[in-house]
Amino acid sequence: MYKLVSLLVIYLHITEGFNILCLLPYPGKSHHMVFEPILEELTSRGHNLTVVSFFPRQKPHPNRRDISLRSLTPLNVEVIDFASIDFSFYGLERYFEHIPIVTHLAKSNLKLCRVLLESRMFDEFVEAKGNYDLIIVEHFNSDCMLGIVHNYGLPSVGLSSCALLPWSMSRVGAPDNPAYVPGMTLPLVDEMTLSQRIENTFFLLFYTIWYEIIIRHEEQRLLEKKLNRRLPPLEDIGKNASVVLVNTHHSWNGVRVMPPSVIEVGGIHLHNKRIQELPVGIKEWVSNAEHGFIVFSFGSLIRASSLPGEKLRVLLNVFERLPQRIVWKFEKEIDNLPDNVRIMKWIPQYDLLHHNNCVAFITHGGMLSLTEAVSAGVPVLVVPLLGDQFGNAEHAKHAGFARVLRLSELNEIQLYKALRDVLTPGMHFRAKQLSEIWRDRQHSPMDTAIYHIERTARHKGLKMSSEARWLNTLQLALIDIIAFVITLLTAIVLIFYTVCLKRLKVKKINKV
Repeated sequence: MYKLVSLLVIYLHITEGFNILCLLPYPGKSHHMVFEPILEELTSRGHNLTVVSFFPRQKPHPNRRDISLRSLTPLNVEVIDFASIDFSFYGLERYFEHIPIVTHLAKSNLKLCRVLLESRMFDEFVEAKGNYDLIIVEHFNSDCMLGIVHNYGLPSVGLSSCALLPWSMSRVGAPDNPAYVPGMTLPLVDEMTLSQRIENTFFLLFYTIWYEIIIRHEEQRLLEKKLNRRLPPLEDIGKNASVVLVNTHHSWNGVRVMPPSVIEVGGIHLHNKRIQELPVGIKEWVSNAEHGFIVFSFGSLIRASSLPGEKLRVLLNVFERLPQRIVWKFEKEIDNLPDNVRIMKWIPQYDLLHHNNCVAFITHGGMLSLTEAVSAGVPVLVVPLLGDQFGNAEHAKHAGFARVLRLSELNEIQLYKALRDVLTPGMHFRAKQLSEIWRDRQHSPMDTAIYHIERTARHKGLKMSSEARWLNTLQLALIDIIAFVITLLTAIVLIFYTVCLKRLKVKKINKV
């Protein structure tokens, strides 16, 4: 009897749930696809969640309260067409093509911050109502929710669906030296030439200064006006995050020197994901592909049917020359479609990639798509279009399982050559090898994430970030110490010179 009571007490202690507030107000579907499995796992482990997002749970859960923001702004699902991203900077698109979309997203989130703060459904968080143990908040290109974190005075855990942004590294005290740490939006990897390091340095400074002046300063003003009091700088509030969970893995996203507060959980959106049987029509078609099939998708954000006509013809002409079949996510019917191409408005991408007959993947280079390709061990052709896709593409190429082809370079010769490279046995072997390394971990991404979330709640916050986060750029570069040493040496030289000069004058007087 005593043992039974003891076991019951231990069980109740283990299953005692924390009250967690989740602030995830970004309307991008791909972002929430990373976060939702974490939320599901937390509720299944007995924690009570209040989730503020644009993607409420379809079926109610007793441990979860969803506050839907869908009425506030349209979702970011197939909302970008090619006409808005095929920029031409007079031959300089290699350097500036990423700027418009990054700045556009940040400014749209700034507008969303204003809408959220004025919304009646957000009043309870402005007034800090509710008894919570922890706040989970997305770390992206808006700091609006950090004001709410400070409003509650609770420990927080950050979530990042992509690699850390330029202004995120300094928050945890991680080195962001542009000599070897490439910006996430740039088509660069850790090994850079002199010209690439110059480019990387310039854009690191540009994005950091631009974000501080244009975005964070305005969000600070909006929050202080709404809360009717002064707040610490949002940058400093972000530095107090106990843990930041990042959807990357060093096997292909590049090695970074990070403090214990930054935890890589790349592939967490695949937690408990099972390979489902394909729909009957497409299952027979791909299974009977003598030379295998290629999966082609530009993701959830891009409207593939807005592809310029000349680019569409290039793709169809090259596909017709291939012996492989192609399953293509495309929203409209296409006239004169080659016999080896199948159009679908939606494709079961994960299931197709894990099919035995899948030989390659053509993608825009989104983090989730590339992660699924790594998981399946499928070689990739990346056509990056916006945001972090340029950096993702170069890292995939550097890891050895991808080729990269820019939209501006998309012609029949280059596309056919790139696809033939991707379809080689060597590329297939490297993709399988990388998949094994990627999968070989001490703990699963989900177990790692939940452990750090629960640990933060148990100890009411953790201090695991480097103290370097409180130093400014001049201090980190030792400019202040160098200036002090130079000043000290100059003073010593001047004193020595003055003393010597006086002694010489005294000697001359004595001689006279």
